[in-house]
Amino acid sequence: MSQLQVNSARRRVLVAVLLALCLTLALPAISEAHAILLRSDPAKDAVLPVPPNQVRMWFSEDLNPSFSTAVVVNGANKRVDIGNALVSPSDATEMDVTLKPNLPPSVYVVIYRTDSNVDGHILTGAFLFSVARPDGTVPTLSPGAHPGVNALGGDNLSGQYTGQFDGPTLFNLMMITLVELGAVFWVGAQFWLLFVLLPATEDHAELGTTHKQVQQRFERRFALPTLLVLLVANLGVLIGQAINVTGGNFGSDLAPGLLASLVTSGRFGTFWLMRVIVIFLALRLALYQLQFKQRPTHIDHLLRWANLVLGLALFIAITMSGHAAAVSSNMLTPALVVDWLHLVAAALWIGGMLYIAAIYLPVLRQTPITERAQALITVLPYYSPWAIAGVLIMAVTGPFSATVHLASWEQLLSTAYGRALVVKVLLVGALLVTSASHVLLLRPRLSKEYRKYAYAARRLAAFQAAPAVVQVPSDREAAEPHPTSKLISQQVRLREGRVAKRTGFLTRILGYEPLLGVAVLVCVGLMNVFAGTLSPTATAQPQPTGTAKAYHTTVKTTDGKFTIALTMNPNAAGPNVFTVSVTENSTGKPTTNVGVSLYTTHLDMDMGTDSVNLQPDGKGHFSGTGDLVMGGHWQLRIQIRTPDNTLHEATVKESVPF
Repeated sequence: MSQLQVNSARRRVLVAVLLALCLTLALPAISEAHAILLRSDPAKDAVLPVPPNQVRMWFSEDLNPSFSTAVVVNGANKRVDIGNALVSPSDATEMDVTLKPNLPPSVYVVIYRTDSNVDGHILTGAFLFSVARPDGTVPTLSPGAHPGVNALGGDNLSGQYTGQFDGPTLFNLMMITLVELGAVFWVGAQFWLLFVLLPATEDHAELGTTHKQVQQRFERRFALPTLLVLLVANLGVLIGQAINVTGGNFGSDLAPGLLASLVTSGRFGTFWLMRVIVIFLALRLALYQLQFKQRPTHIDHLLRWANLVLGLALFIAITMSGHAAAVSSNMLTPALVVDWLHLVAAALWIGGMLYIAAIYLPVLRQTPITERAQALITVLPYYSPWAIAGVLIMAVTGPFSATVHLASWEQLLSTAYGRALVVKVLLVGALLVTSASHVLLLRPRLSKEYRKYAYAARRLAAFQAAPAVVQVPSDREAAEPHPTSKLISQQVRLREGRVAKRTGFLTRILGYEPLLGVAVLVCVGLMNVFAGTLSPTATAQPQPTGTAKAYHTTVKTTDGKFTIALTMNPNAAGPNVFTVSVTENSTGKPTTNVGVSLYTTHLDMDMGTDSVNLQPDGKGHFSGTGDLVMGGHWQLRIQIRTPDNTLHEATVKESVPF
């Protein structure tokens, strides 16, 4: 009957997981990850004979008027707008900004920040236009000019682009880590109560008193504080979003109007509110458990399941407002499901280890050493299948998540996100080693020693219970020394000492092992705060300066089928001519029967990705003009489309002089 109960419990958790998974899949997918600039007036790269009165921009999604803005600067990085950027009242996809009158001939840079009213994601972008001189000549940017740098006041947020710790980045890291750590521990506790303690108590009634104390320890000392920390950290996540919106302007981050707008607009606010609602419901249940300590069994069982369902819902809210939700639309649902399963796996494995260290072991330390050993070798086998399930899920979802967010293996070492991922993988490996050591080595040895102790204890008890019984020994027994009560007592003490030694070693491992789990969650937080750029740490390299000089390079596509020769002229901030020639490696001959596109991404600042369609010039080359709005480190992704509609790509990184 007990095995049937265990199987029934496992079926119930499978139903719960599948239900939560279906809820995740049923949530609507978002069509875009950002509000992207579609067109503008003046148009990108326009050369105007007279200065315009305003700049108008149209985007792919409705804008949040509270947090979307734009500025216009000249080549000397001086503002030339009057500071009235606003979202059009008649068209939520349009943003306008008025310019100062009678602007002189110059190159002008429009820098905008959009906050999508659909999904809450923030994007910064820029484009150029020029006002020609009276003689028709077109001004150019002067060497050493830095147009657009910190135009939106984002200098305090450099950490999220460089991989270095500044104040806002550290604050966001702390809040995100506290949320995930608290959620993983709390949900892990519900898993333990339902699928470890409950079936173990049903199968081993002698453990009932100890397990009741374990449950009470969590309910009375940890449930309420954990949920309060979750609530405070969740408020910190909201403040962190405000920091991102204001560009690190600490004077306005805590403005009630700003925080209220974040909560009531966009998907971020929706799922932040979902987190708060779940936490408040869990707090109410925790207060009920404190108020009514003696509860009917069916009520107690219902409370456990209610807490687990709330925990899985909290994981959904965390996933939907995390960096997984910012991937492209075709990968959105798999990315969300994978991140949710990753959190479930963390609760099963890391949350379970935290529960053992913080809740279970302190209660066991109050029991005699032999009872402690018996409890460990009896209960831990109930936990092992769930821990293994967590390991397997993490092993599957981790690599998938990496392929979604990383564009190349090079980014594992060249980006802050990738380096945090590498450290996380190493820590998970260390966790695997320690877990395997106590599952395959320490626990079996303890079990063996406990069986020897139990056998010796039974012999002593039997000897002491019948000391007057006299038996006629056989010839063989007469030839051997007969054991005495003192000898058996010495054996019992010897076995008990060995059990105590192995129990102490196992409990120390179980006590320190969760520290590795906490380190894993810190790495998850690092990946979250640095996920927006996935770019090389620009400040770790000397900033390029000097006179512009045409850039030439040759690179192979990732599949090795084509060699691309790229020329970028003049390799300076502003308009550049990109020229590409393509050679097929199998024949060694140039090919023109392809389409070529080029995508430019600024790596030092999040300014979006711009595209340039290169046109054939009839001489075996493909050319086109595109803007490099400012100097710094740029990534150029060249995409070749063959007649069979197959894409071949290569990536080039170049430092463009200011």
